[in-house]
Amino acid sequence: MFRRIKRSFWRGVAALLPALLTVIVLALGITSVHNYVGRYVNIAIRHVVHWVSGIPLADVEVWYEQYWLGWLGVVAAVIGLCVVAYFVGTFLGVRIVRFFEASMMRMPILRRIYPGAKQVSEFFFSEHQVEFRRVVALEYPRRGLWSVGFVTGRSLRAITERTEEELLTIFIPSSPTPITGYIIAVPRREVIDLAISVDEAFQFTISGGVIVPPAERLASLEVAMLVNGKEEREAAQQLKQQADTDPPPNDTDTDPSPNDTDTGPSPNDTDTDAHDETEPNEPS
Repeated sequence: MFRRIKRSFWRGVAALLPALLTVIVLALGITSVHNYVGRYVNIAIRHVVHWVSGIPLADVEVWYEQYWLGWLGVVAAVIGLCVVAYFVGTFLGVRIVRFFEASMMRMPILRRIYPGAKQVSEFFFSEHQVEFRRVVALEYPRRGLWSVGFVTGRSLRAITERTEEELLTIFIPSSPTPITGYIIAVPRREVIDLAISVDEAFQFTISGGVIVPPAERLASLEVAMLVNGKEEREAAQQLKQQADTDPPPNDTDTDPSPNDTDTGPSPNDTDTDAHDETEPNEPS
């Protein structure tokens, strides 16, 4: 009974988790917009209403609290960000952004922060995205541990000439933030191509392995068969290694049987010999 309740509980959690994550991300986004932009937009709206209508500022703030008008700042902030983004995308906006970037790069502290922030934004919103050709699996960071990676192209010429082997450049993403990771050069023969798309691989990485692509899912019976087959192969291999390491039996070194050992004269034989020596000879 307890196992059935536990199974139903985890099924319900798995069904609700995507919706909960979506709501959490949306709430975090709205909260961030309100804290960093919407709050100041609300202050500006209150002062504008006070300046235009002549209503005391305290009354305007009471109306804000009474009629839940704080969402006006969030809506106005989102609309303002969309307008600014559209303007920046135009020819005049690009020139203004370049001037702004040049000014930022002249400042001692900001010139170290701004380039990193720009690279992150370009990774998400640039039209020239990194092309991941296919998804592979490889043993990384050591033998026996398998990781999922993306093939981005061929390796550097110096490494290829030194190893005299065809190498692939593979990006190993981190979990749960796949925008960071490691770049490694691996021989082509050491990678396994996976029949999944790049989006499915990203979902697998972001979820920490919880969301498995349908093509790579294993049923419980298949898992049991694979595990049992692996155990049987390992047992057979151990028996074979033990048979190879044990020395063959030698017939000349066998211990003699108890019947072949020299037990010495029996008590009856000793008594008979003594009787023959003590018995006198009869006269003829």
